[in-house]
Amino acid sequence: FKQKTAYEIMPSLVGSEMCIRDSNKIMDTRDIVDIFNRFDISSIKDESKYKISTLGSITNLNYKVEIGDKKFVLRVPGENPDLINRISEGYNEKLIQSIGISLPLIVFEEETGLKISEYFEDLYTFKSTDMLDIKFRDDALNLLTILHNSELKFKENFSPLNVFKKLVKTNDKIEYEAKTVGEEIVKELNKIGLDSKPCHQDLYHANFVYFKEKAYLIDWEYSSQGDPFFDYADFIWQNELEDNTEIINDIYSKIGINNDQIKTKMELFQILSMITWGFWAKRKSPKDNRGQEALISALEKYDNNFS
Repeated sequence: FKQKTAYEIMPSLVGSEMCIRDSNKIMDTRDIVDIFNRFDISSIKDESKYKISTLGSITNLNYKVEIGDKKFVLRVPGENPDLINRISEGYNEKLIQSIGISLPLIVFEEETGLKISEYFEDLYTFKSTDMLDIKFRDDALNLLTILHNSELKFKENFSPLNVFKKLVKTNDKIEYEAKTVGEEIVKELNKIGLDSKPCHQDLYHANFVYFKEKAYLIDWEYSSQGDPFFDYADFIWQNELEDNTEIINDIYSKIGINNDQIKTKMELFQILSMITWGFWAKRKSPKDNRGQEALISALEKYDNNFS
């Protein structure tokens, strides 16, 4: 059995995984050749010299492009319901290269969001079950610690404190209730106090990889200044760890959660993560029920813990 690479991973159950590429269109070979010519990665114009195949993706179109013995990944942005700020994404991803926790970048075009990087054959992508293993989990948490403790200043991009208000359809009863709960959560979080650190904000398992036995964090589409506890809460929910008391206690100990107020902050952020990705999934894939299920679970969790 060979573990799927990050280039092959397909959507699953939670968070930003809860959608499919149903609205993205395949790019013509000629257009891909033109991109590689335009960025001076290749001067070859003959389409027959390019071997191009599609790769798995959740929100974008990814291609494996082989030119002779060189292999690349081309990321072409898809239609995203939250209108990702590609200028901020590009700035943040270039900035992150300085602290060595992400894979190298060859090209990022901020105006279009086109991204080109090297294709790595021996990349290992974390599976959802890997987060049950303390080594994988600790390696992932260590990347977040490095990120949050860095002096980097990200450009504003995606904010879970307000994105749900942009995605809601208020004529839908569940969505209206989820929006109302989201607004109450933001009020409570502001009372507790919010920090501003560089954050990733999309921490499902497939955004963590091993390359040459070192862990890396990839895909910075949703990166922005934010509160690190959203990252940790998102990490717990997107990797379905919230019901494992032993693991929760281990994570809390390692990230320094030692009082009830911070525990409350984590619980509020976890519900906000569910609301955020629930709305996102409903807008991206309206025929799929998983976004609605996430919103209902968020409402139930809020009612059980905070009503």
